[in-house]
Amino acid sequence: SQAKKRYSTDANICGLSNEAEDLESIETPMTIVNPIMGVWPKDAPDAQEEITLKFEAGRCVAINGKAMTPLEVVNAANKIAGRNGVGISHALENRILGTKSRGVYEAPGMC
Repeated sequence: SQAKKRYSTDANICGLSNEAEDLESIETPMTIVNPIMGVWPKDAPDAQEEITLKFEAGRCVAINGKAMTPLEVVNAANKIAGRNGVGISHALENRILGTKSRGVYEAPGMC
């Protein structure tokens, strides 16, 4: 549930960012964020999941033997990595305007 969150979220098919409000305090743990694209590593399955990626001309064209369009590859990679707790991080940014911003980011398929 994102209903009571005190931070903003921006997303696209490659990932999402959670920023502002409560996340601006370095004392606030990043775990206040409820992951949308996956789970926290501590909540991921203990069993290892192996996958096979097929590349042609530098582009992934199949996952686990199933041919896919580029969009299907991104969506499948997001689901697989997300359910395994891959791709959640946080960073403190020094922005060009001189401000600092802290965010929690999800990009499971990109990782």
